[in-house]
Amino acid sequence: MIDNWLSKTKIKKLIEKFVKKIFFGRISANNLTIIGLVLGLSSAFFIFLSAKIQYTFEFVFVAAILMTLSFFFDALDGILARLEGQTIFGGILDIFCDRTVETFIIIALISTDPELLVWPGIFSLGAIILCITMFLVVGGAIKAEELDETQKVIYYRRGLMERFETFIFLMIIILIIALRLIFLWLFAILVFITAILRFRDAYLIFKTKSNMSESE
Repeated sequence: MIDNWLSKTKIKKLIEKFVKKIFFGRISANNLTIIGLVLGLSSAFFIFLSAKIQYTFEFVFVAAILMTLSFFFDALDGILARLEGQTIFGGILDIFCDRTVETFIIIALISTDPELLVWPGIFSLGAIILCITMFLVVGGAIKAEELDETQKVIYYRRGLMERFETFIFLMIIILIIALRLIFLWLFAILVFITAILRFRDAYLIFKTKSNMSESE
């Protein structure tokens, strides 16, 4: 939701100018995606270390910075891709890296207190799988000429929990150790609701298509 709102503000144009000035012609969008992946995996590694070494706060702080940078580069790669010319592989790479970072960060969080966080962690990962499933099913059935809503080469239905909301939740879960259980459960529930809403949207989309075909 926040992603959709930001895309309609002046912030988007400012970021586009920044990307065009700093990155365009110097580095590819796919390279930015890989940088975001490496930073995200590094964040997960520091989260894991935070429960194994006595410098808990320091490692948590570093993990939060690395995750912020990871999401920052993830936001920039899409803008740069539109400047360069989007590709199917670039879209696939972006989605693969996004889900990989989220998965490893959640696994790392579970590792910090397995007895307490294992169930909300499992439900979070399961909810993510449901969202990916809906993406694959709906995206595979949508034709290229129907991609106007997101302006992406791969169809991705907007939902309750998108990239920015995920960033906010993971940041809170990483930094506020005492509230990890509550916010990880809340994250799992909201992602699950997102999957259900996308299922409903898919039903409405294809029901409309079916009705239009019958009327013709």
